[in-house]
Amino acid sequence: MDRHSRQRIARQNVPATWGRRRAVRLSPEIYASDIPVHFTICADAGRPFESVAVAQMVIGAVERAMELRAHRLYVYCLMPDHLHVLVSAGDSGISVEQSIDRFKSITTNCAWKLGLSGILWQASARDRVMRSGERLDTLVRYISDNPVRAGLVSCWMDWPYTKVFVEI
Repeated sequence: MDRHSRQRIARQNVPATWGRRRAVRLSPEIYASDIPVHFTICADAGRPFESVAVAQMVIGAVERAMELRAHRLYVYCLMPDHLHVLVSAGDSGISVEQSIDRFKSITTNCAWKLGLSGILWQASARDRVMRSGERLDTLVRYISDNPVRAGLVSCWMDWPYTKVFVEI
């Protein structure tokens, strides 16, 4: 077996933290606690959220899903090909990871009703738990400024698919 084949096999055995494989996650207790978690959920292919109908459906579903589960939603930002959500379980004790998985399933079914076909989201999502010493407002600004950094708008408040639920 040559070196390239060995490297390819070695890469296949490393657990992915995003993409099509199941992500490596922290202990379930963290996702069910009142610690903010920043999820980045990528579309499986293309830019499906350029469709106004699909984008509005997704942001409505984010708000409803987090409200139904009594999660604390800090900010979300839907870009043409991915979604950022900063959320914690609050006092609910319900895992935000499980809520995100359910949200992805529901929005995929709704997207099919809107004319999309195939898989809407990648199988997993990137997540980052807010660390002690980090400032919530810094993370909220980072997420809300995504469309500005992408050159889509000059001010995050002009992007119709960003909503901030805390004071920054």
